[in-house]
Amino acid sequence: MKTYDTYVGIGWLIPGMDTGLLGMCVGERRIITIPPFLAYGEAGDGKDIPGQASVVFDVMLLDLHNPKDSISVENQVVPESCERRSQSGDFLRYHYNGTLLDGSLFDSSYSRNRTFDTYIGQGYVIPGVDQGLLGVCVGERRRIVVPPHLGYGEEGRGNIPGSAVLVFDVQVVDFHNPSDPVSITSRYRPPDCSELSKKGDFLKYRYNASLLDGTLLDSTWNLGKTDSAVLGFGQVVLGVDMGLRDMCVGERRTVVVPPHLGYGEAGVAGEVPGSAVLVFDIELLELVAGLPEGYMFVWTGEVSPHLFEEIDRDGDGGVLLEEFAEYIHAQVGSGRGKLAPGFDAQMIVRNMFANQDRDGDGKVTAQEFKLKGQEAKHDEL
Repeated sequence: MKTYDTYVGIGWLIPGMDTGLLGMCVGERRIITIPPFLAYGEAGDGKDIPGQASVVFDVMLLDLHNPKDSISVENQVVPESCERRSQSGDFLRYHYNGTLLDGSLFDSSYSRNRTFDTYIGQGYVIPGVDQGLLGVCVGERRRIVVPPHLGYGEEGRGNIPGSAVLVFDVQVVDFHNPSDPVSITSRYRPPDCSELSKKGDFLKYRYNASLLDGTLLDSTWNLGKTDSAVLGFGQVVLGVDMGLRDMCVGERRTVVVPPHLGYGEAGVAGEVPGSAVLVFDIELLELVAGLPEGYMFVWTGEVSPHLFEEIDRDGDGGVLLEEFAEYIHAQVGSGRGKLAPGFDAQMIVRNMFANQDRDGDGKVTAQEFKLKGQEAKHDEL
C-alpha cells in the first residue's frame, strides 16, 4: 500500500527497469519484461530472485515530475470583463478542490462551504499555489498543477503522499489589496447637479448590496424601502459613507467597497462573508443640508438680544430643561432655528441644555448662559 518513488534514467534502478519506465504517461499501465543481463544477472539478488532469471514488472504510473518543473496553469474559464488581475500582496478569497494526478481528492474548500482566504505572493501558502494565484481575474476558474518541490516535497503532509504532484482546481471569488480605495462609478447624473452631498448632510437613498460575483446580500429596492444616514457620523460603514459624498439628488452610482472599509475580516455572521468586497448600487433620493461642522443647532435669522429672558418665560432667573426644550422646538417650528438633520432632536436639546448648565444643578442662570461664539477660549492642555 505504498508507491515506489525514484528518479529514472540516472542509474538508480536495474538497467532494464530504467529503460522500461522511460516514455510512460501518468495513468499508463505496462508490462516490462527484463532479461537477466539487464536485471540481476547470474547471481540474482541473493534472496528472492534466482540467478539467470528474467523478471516481469506490472507497472502503473501514478505521477511524475522533474526537479526543474515549474507549475502548470491551465486557464479554464476567464471572464470577458477583467478590470484588474491579482498581484503580489493582494488578499484573495477562493474555492478549490485539491487532488492528486490520478484524481484522488485530498482537500476541498467546497466541502467546508467556506472560501479559503489568504494573501498571495508572500509565502502564506505553498509556493506552487502562491505562484499560480498571481494574474487571476475575479470569477476566473483555473487549474494549477504543482510539482512536489513547490508543494509538500518528499515528506508530504497528512493524506498527501510524499513526492506527490498536486492539482488545484480554483475558482476566484474576489480579491483586494489593503491599499485599495473605494471605487465610485457614476451611472447617471442629472443635468442640474449643483448641490452635492457633504459631511453633516442627511441623505435618503435606496440601494442593492451584492458580492463581486453578483450574489445579492440586501436590497431596499426590492423591499420598496429607503435607507438614511448623516454623512460623516459613522451611521454606515466607512466605504459607503465615502461613496455617498459629492452626490446629487437623482444620481445613481456604483460603489465598490474593499473589506477594510466595509465589514472587515469578520464580516457579519450569516449575512456578509469575512473579507468580502462589496458592491453597492445606490440612488440618492433626498438631501437635507446639514449644519456647519461642530454645530447641532443654528439660528437662521437674527438672534434676539434678550434671548435668555425669552427662554425664561416665568422670569424666575433660572431656566429648566422643560422651558429650554419648549423654546428651542418653537424656534425650529417657526423656521427661526434649525437642528442638525438625521439626529434625535430630544437628545440634541438635552445636550444643549447640559452644556449651558455649567454647575450641573438642573437649571441655567443668566450668568451660565452663553451662545457658542461667546464661549471663553482655552489653550489645549
